[in-house]
Amino acid sequence: MQSWYLITHNLHGFQTVTTKLEALGVEIYSPTMTEITKRKDCKGTRVKQKQLFPGYLFVRFDYEDIHTGTVSEVPGVKGFVRFGQTICTAPDTLIEALKQSLILKADQALSSIECRNVTQDVADALHSITRMKDQLQRQTAFFALLQKESDLINMASRPYSRISSATNNAC
Repeated sequence: MQSWYLITHNLHGFQTVTTKLEALGVEIYSPTMTEITKRKDCKGTRVKQKQLFPGYLFVRFDYEDIHTGTVSEVPGVKGFVRFGQTICTAPDTLIEALKQSLILKADQALSSIECRNVTQDVADALHSITRMKDQLQRQTAFFALLQKESDLINMASRPYSRISSATNNAC
């Protein structure tokens, strides 16, 4: 089953990393912001693309077809982002909501976009994160959201008896 993972890479090796990963059959997503500024010397505008999270890249593949070690061995890849011992996985819905929130930011004429299978809290958090100017704050806020969503996925994948016994102990 294909899943989204987050990897770190050398900042200057972005093109090499993406080329090698695509050759392996790995789907890649690098969230980018579009900045449009007016030119002072004429009536034109400048369009500039910037990575939202420089040094990080979302990759989607089936770990049964492509081993995580194969991805880690690509020149320029530093490794997978982990929360504790677990490799961070991002739900498909979170990636789609991130894509939609960037469309909303780029097209100011749009006032809202519906994200299915995403809670309003997550959609609001992503919208807020994409508007942050400070790169460190943006990364910190996104990783906190990603860890929360990753923890929810891991809880849902556990056997039912384990979840119900933990709930009974909390009461």
